Amino acid sequence: MSETMERNGLEPADLDNYFTVFAGSPQEDVSYAKVFWSSVTLQPPLESRLVSGDISQRLKVAGNPQHYVSTGHGPPILDTKCEENLQAAYLKQRADEKKIYLQMAKHRDEVIALLRRQREERIKKEMISLPYKPNKGNVEKSPPPLKLPEDIQQDMEDVRGLD
Repeated sequence: MSETMERNGLEPADLDNYFTVFAGSPQEDVSYAKVFWSSVTLQPPLESRLVSGDISQRLKVAGNPQHYVSTGHGPPILDTKCEENLQAAYLKQRADEKKIYLQMAKHRDEVIALLRRQREERIKKEMISLPYKPNKGNVEKSPPPLKLPEDIQQDMEDVRGLD
């Protein structure tokens, strides 16, 4: 123990500062003092304890195995009420999806009808203004003038002269 105290840098005189010694006191006073100091010390919070008496941490006790009826290796029995509820929920979900798709189709038809009306109005306006537009489609463009062979020879000589 003295080696441990020397490693920690404590001397026997320093221990009196950390511990209360009941030297020369009757045993009854010592036991009262121990009870008092143990009651004064704070217990760790409930969340930090690994085991608590307040919280049930054990599984429930299994019942008597004789009450259960052995079904053997037959197919499992399905709860019909549960199956009916699942079927009703599935049908409701399908009906909701169908309703959404029908709304989308109706919206699409409305958009197509609107585009068709706009196109017809635009065509009507173009037909009204057609007689007043200049006729640009009949003007023929003339091809670029062809160069004479003498001009081509002159261009070739000019290019050679650049070297």
